[in-house]
Amino acid sequence: MLSAIIKWAIARRWLVVLSTIILMIWIFRTIIQMPLDVFPSFAPPQVEIQTEAPGLAPEELESLVTLPIESAINGTPGVTAVRSSSAAGISVVKVIFDWGSDIYQARQLVTERLQQAQGKLPAGVETPQISPTSSPIGTVLQYAFTSDTTPLMEVRRIVDWQVTNRLLAVPGVSQVVAYGGDIRQYQVLVDPEKLKAFNVTLADVEEATAAANINAPGGYLITPDREKLIRGIGRIESLEELQQSAITARNGTPVKISDVADVKIGAAIKRGDGSFNGKQAVIVTINKQPQADTPTVTSAIEQAITEIKAALPKDIQVTATFRQENYIDASIENVRAALIEGSIIVAIILIPFLMNWRNLAICLTALPLSLLIGIFLLNWLGQGLNTMTLGGLAVAIGSAVDDAIVDAENVYRNLRENKYSPHPRPVLDVVFDGCQEVRDSVFGATIITIVVFAPVFALTGVEGSIFIPMGLGYMAAVIASSLTALTITPALCAILLPHGHLPENEPWVARFFKRLYYPLLGFSLRYSGIILALALASTVTAIAIAPSFGRVFLPEFQEQTLVNTLTLYPGVSLETTNAAGEAIQQALKGDSRFPYVQLRSGRAPGDSDAGGVNLAHLDIELSREALENREGVIKKLREELAKLPGVAPNIGGFISHRMDEVLSGVRSAIAVKIFGSDLAQLRTIGSQVNEVMKTVNGIVDLQLEPQVPIEQIQIKFNRTDASRYGLTVGKISQIMETALNGKVVSQILDKQQTFDLVVWLKPESRQNLDTIGNLLIDTPAGQKIPLAQVATIENGTGPNTINRENVSRLIVVSANTSGRDLRSVVNEIQAKVNQQVHPPSGYYIQYAGQFEAQERATQNILIFSAIAFIAITVIMYISVKSIPSTATIMINLPLALVGGVFSVALSGGIISIASLVGFVTLFGVATRNGLLLVDNYNTKFAEGMPLKELLIKGSMERLNAILMTAFTSALGLAPLIIDSGPGKEILQPLSIVVLGGLFTSTALTLVVIPALYAKFGKILLQK
Repeated sequence: MLSAIIKWAIARRWLVVLSTIILMIWIFRTIIQMPLDVFPSFAPPQVEIQTEAPGLAPEELESLVTLPIESAINGTPGVTAVRSSSAAGISVVKVIFDWGSDIYQARQLVTERLQQAQGKLPAGVETPQISPTSSPIGTVLQYAFTSDTTPLMEVRRIVDWQVTNRLLAVPGVSQVVAYGGDIRQYQVLVDPEKLKAFNVTLADVEEATAAANINAPGGYLITPDREKLIRGIGRIESLEELQQSAITARNGTPVKISDVADVKIGAAIKRGDGSFNGKQAVIVTINKQPQADTPTVTSAIEQAITEIKAALPKDIQVTATFRQENYIDASIENVRAALIEGSIIVAIILIPFLMNWRNLAICLTALPLSLLIGIFLLNWLGQGLNTMTLGGLAVAIGSAVDDAIVDAENVYRNLRENKYSPHPRPVLDVVFDGCQEVRDSVFGATIITIVVFAPVFALTGVEGSIFIPMGLGYMAAVIASSLTALTITPALCAILLPHGHLPENEPWVARFFKRLYYPLLGFSLRYSGIILALALASTVTAIAIAPSFGRVFLPEFQEQTLVNTLTLYPGVSLETTNAAGEAIQQALKGDSRFPYVQLRSGRAPGDSDAGGVNLAHLDIELSREALENREGVIKKLREELAKLPGVAPNIGGFISHRMDEVLSGVRSAIAVKIFGSDLAQLRTIGSQVNEVMKTVNGIVDLQLEPQVPIEQIQIKFNRTDASRYGLTVGKISQIMETALNGKVVSQILDKQQTFDLVVWLKPESRQNLDTIGNLLIDTPAGQKIPLAQVATIENGTGPNTINRENVSRLIVVSANTSGRDLRSVVNEIQAKVNQQVHPPSGYYIQYAGQFEAQERATQNILIFSAIAFIAITVIMYISVKSIPSTATIMINLPLALVGGVFSVALSGGIISIASLVGFVTLFGVATRNGLLLVDNYNTKFAEGMPLKELLIKGSMERLNAILMTAFTSALGLAPLIIDSGPGKEILQPLSIVVLGGLFTSTALTLVVIPALYAKFGKILLQK
C-alpha cells in the first residue's frame, strides 16, 4: 500500500504539489480561527453553589445550610469530591465532577439536586445560587477605578450599574465581581430612645417603611371605545417622601418615620474592600466562560472599557491591573520564536550536509508542511493553540524533517550512483527505489515513535490535561511528517533531483564526518570489548545517579503577576486587614520592581472565596527588571511581609495558585489535611503538625488554617419568659435581625437603578449591649417590653469558619517550598509527622498537593512505558524479523538514558513530570536511529556481504542520515533551552533531557552497535 502511494505521488507529482499549495492556504485560514490560550483547561468540571444567610454564624450555616446541600449533592452521577466552607453569612459548596464530564450537564444535575435541598433550608436564608460557568484561570482582566473628587459611593454605583452591565453584555464574559467602594442604600436608622418616647416598636417602623414604597395595580378603565391602565403611584421618589410617611397616629397627630429615625442615603456594611497603590479603589474582576478564547474576549472587554471611559466623570481613572493575555502573548511569542529559531537551526544544519539547493529545498519544504498539517490535525482533534500544543510542535521540529532527510538523502545518493553506473536505470525508477528502500524502516520508526509516546496519554488529572495536548502536538507533527514523506517528498524528489547537478563525491561536511568516524568505527570493531564495557559502565552509572535526583511536579511558572494571600488572625476587623495591606503597599512604594500593588480584602458579592474580613489578596505586578531575578524579588517580598505582625502570607503566581487549588483545594504546593468531627481536636492535631513542619528545611509560607474560636455576642432566648408574654422565638428573632443586622424591606427605584431600603438601628445603638437589651418588643396583648425580659445577652465564642471535604470536617496545614525539591520535603514531613503526631481514633491525616500529582504521574509513566517497551519490541521484531537484531536496537534505550540523566544532573538535579516526558520523547527518537542502522546491516547481509565489510559500509552509508536526524532533533530544541521565560517553563526541562540524551545516544549508537555486531555478529546476523 505504501509503495502504491509513493508510485502514485511520483507519477502525478505536479498534481501533488498543486494540491499541497491549496491545502496550505486552507490550513492558514483555519489556524487564524483557532482559539488561543496560555494552557489547556487543567481542571475537571466544577459547579459552585453559594448561599447567603446574612448574620448567621458558621456553625448554624454548616448545620442548617451546608449539610442539607451536601446531602442532596452527594451521590450525584459523576461527582468525585464535594468541598464546602461555612463562614459568617455565607456557605460555599464546590462540587467536582469526573474529568470529561460535560459542564452544562453537571450544572443541570446540581440544579435538580438543589431543588430537593431548598425546602429544608430555614427562613431568612437566600435561595442557593449556582455561580456562573468559569474556569480556574478564567480571570482575564482586572481594573482599578480610582477618583480624586468623586465619592467612592458614586464610583461604586457607576461600576455596579454602568460598567458591570456593559461588561456582562460582552460575548464570552461570565461574571463581573467588584471589590471596594460603598454600596448605596436608602437607610432608616431607628433611635431606640425615640421609639420609647413615641411608644412605637421597631416592627411598626419596619411595617410602615415597607408600606411607604408600593405601586398598586388598579386594573383597566374600559369605555365602549377605549381603555386606560389604572396605576396607584406610591413609590418613593425622594428622601423627604419617606421621612413624611406615617407609622401611626395619636390623637389625630401622625407619628412619622422622621420622628423616630434618621432617613438618609448611606453605605451598606462592608465585608470587602479594595485599594490600588495605597489609594482607595473599586477593583473589578472579569471572568470568562470556559470555552471562550481569551484574546478575543480580552479585546472585546478592552473595547467596551474604552467606550465606558468616555462616559465617566473626568476625575475617575481606570487602570488595568491584571491582564492574562500579557502572559499568553509572552508565552506564545516565546514558543513561536523557539519554533522559528529551531527551524532556522535545522536549515543551517542541513545546508553543509547536503550542499545542494534542490535537496535542501525538499527537506526544508517538509518542515513547515509537517508543522502546518500538524496544527490542522490538532484543530480536527478539538485542540486549540496554547503553549503545550505549540510546545509539542517545537519538540517535534527535528522529527518533523527526519523522514524527508532520510528519503531525500537516500534518493540523492542512489541517483548519484546511478548516474556513474555503467548501466543507468530510468531516473523515476531510481527515485521510487530510493524512497522504497527506506520506507519500511522510516514508517516503522514512526509507528515506534507513536507507541513510545503512548505513556503520555496514560497521564490523568491535572498532569494529563497539560501534557496530553503536548503529546497530541508532537504526534500530529510526526504523523504529518510521515504523510509528507509519502506524498510531497517523493513528488519533489522526482521534480528536482534528476535534473540537477549530481557530483560524484559527497559534500565536504559529509566527507569530514566520515573521515572522523572511520577510525572511530575501526577502533570500535577492533576493541569491541572495551567499547561495550564503557557503555555498560555509563549505563550503570546513570541508573545509580537517577534515584538521587530531587523531584517536583512542574517547574515554577515565570508569571509577571503575583497573587499573594494575607491571612490575619480571625476576629480582626476589615479596617485592620486594610491597614496591613496599606503597610505593605507603602513598603513597596517607589520600588521600580513593583509597578503596582493592589489589595482586595475580605469578600465581594459573588466571589468564590468564602473568606472573612481577615483575608486579603495582594496582587503585585513585577517589572521586566524584577523578572530577571524573580527568585530574589520573591525573597525580598517575603522579607517585607515577615515584618507585619500577625500576618500569615502565601506567595505565588496566578496560574500556580489556581493549579494548586485544583489539585488539593488549597492554594499551596503542600497540603496536610486533618479530618475529624470535633473542631477543637482538629485544631490541636493541626497545631502539632504545624510545629513538626516548622523543623523541616525548605518550608516557606507555612500556615495552619485559622479555624479558631472568635468572640461573639450571643442573645439566648428564654422560652419560659417569652411564652408568658405570648411571644415566640421566631418573633423575637425577627426583631433582633432587623435591629442588629438590618433588614431590606423594599427596593427604591432611581433612574432604572434599584437600591435597597433598609430598616436598622442607629450605629451607636447597635454597638451598645445595654441599648440592645432595652429594645422594645410588641406582645400580642399590646404591651411593650424590653428585649432583656425575654432574652439574655452575653459574650461567647464560636468558630470563625468551618471547612468540609467529602462529608467530614477538616483543617489544613499548608506550605510551599524554596531552595529544596518538593518530594524530599514531603518525605521528611511524612516521616516526622508519622513519628511525632498520633491522632486519636476517628481522626486521620491525608497529604495532598503537587507531590501527589507528581507521584501519580511518575507511576503512570513508568508502568505504561514498560508496556510500551514490550509493544516496541514486538513492532521491532516484525520490522527486522530477527530477535537478536531487535535486542540490538533496544540497547539504544539505556544508551539514551545516559545522556538524559547526565543532562538533568548538570542542570540542577531536579526531575519534573516534564523531564519524564522528555525521556519518553528521547526514547522514540533514539530507537529510530538504531532501527535505521540495524536495518541497513540486515539488508547488506542479505546481499551476501561479509561481516566486517557490511559493518563498515552499512555504518558509513547511514552516518549522514543519523547525524542529520540527531542534530536536527537535538539542536532544533536549543532555543527552548538557551533562554528561559514565560511559556518555556515546562518545555525547557523536557528539551534538556532530549538534547543531552540524543548526543550520547547518537555517539554511542554509532560505536556500540557496530561493536556489538563485531563481538556477536554470528549470533546477531543469523539467517
